Amino acid sequence: MSFLCEYCSNIYTSKYLLSRHQNSESCKKIQNVINNYNNRNNEKIKEIENKFQDKIKEIEANYSEKIKLLELEVSKLTQENTSLKSENKSLEKSNESFRKIVEKAATKSTNTIKNNNNYNHNNYLNYISTEPLKMSDIPKQIKQFVNCETVMYDDSDFHDHIVDNILKDKNGKDKILCTDINRKNFTYKDETSGELISDPELERLREQFKKGSDIRQIRRDLLEKLVVEYEENGSIGVDPYKRFSDIIQKLNFGSPFVDHVAKKTYVKRCSTVKTNTLEKNSEIINKIEEDIEYSEEEYQKLLEEFGDEPFPILGPPTGQSGE
Repeated sequence: MSFLCEYCSNIYTSKYLLSRHQNSESCKKIQNVINNYNNRNNEKIKEIENKFQDKIKEIEANYSEKIKLLELEVSKLTQENTSLKSENKSLEKSNESFRKIVEKAATKSTNTIKNNNNYNHNNYLNYISTEPLKMSDIPKQIKQFVNCETVMYDDSDFHDHIVDNILKDKNGKDKILCTDINRKNFTYKDETSGELISDPELERLREQFKKGSDIRQIRRDLLEKLVVEYEENGSIGVDPYKRFSDIIQKLNFGSPFVDHVAKKTYVKRCSTVKTNTLEKNSEIINKIEEDIEYSEEEYQKLLEEFGDEPFPILGPPTGQSGE
């Protein structure tokens, strides 16, 4: 049987010899070296463990502080939410009262609105052509009346050319009426239903004009014509490319065209007492609905006519005491 020294790996045949060896000076030196090494390692391990524990404590302290801050923020938000809920309930109650006042005003003006609309409808029918504006025919008509020659007319003549040949019937009566010259609102008969329909800024009509215009062909013919004229004139005068850029803008059928048609086809509505009353009532209602400032006179008028109690949201006009 053999015995191994755990320090120097020597092998002995008996425990006695192993013990005597381990008590020898040479083996003890090895033992001291090993023990010192282990002690240093243990110290390093303890140092690392201490640093690790300190870091954990630091992290826990930071998170604890952040948690406290978050708890304070949550508490603040909870209070704000409670306050907002209370305010929202108050606003809902106020809005309901407010809505009732508006409904009363709107109900009272319904008959005036109906009468006024009927009057305006009949008034427009007196001026507008019985022939509807056929959108489906517009592209074909544009190809016929808008070409290199006509686009070279000055602005006024070009726009008149469009109005006279496309927007009037055979008897010279307008197929389009401008009903609001400030907002550039236009009315014409729908080709399917025959009813009067609105087309602000003539957007639908101008879209058909653009679709029907053979822009590529017109651009090519126009530029060639302008260059030839310029060269035949000894290259004197306005640069052909500058003229081309100015002229071709007509095919956008933009604001100059819309303004021209508006002036040509504007029908001014007759003013009546009912119309004035409708416009006044509508103005007051719109101001209320849009939550903007209104006059003391309007405020008092609404209170007297429609309100059983003061306005809960708006109150009296800015700068007024409401007494």
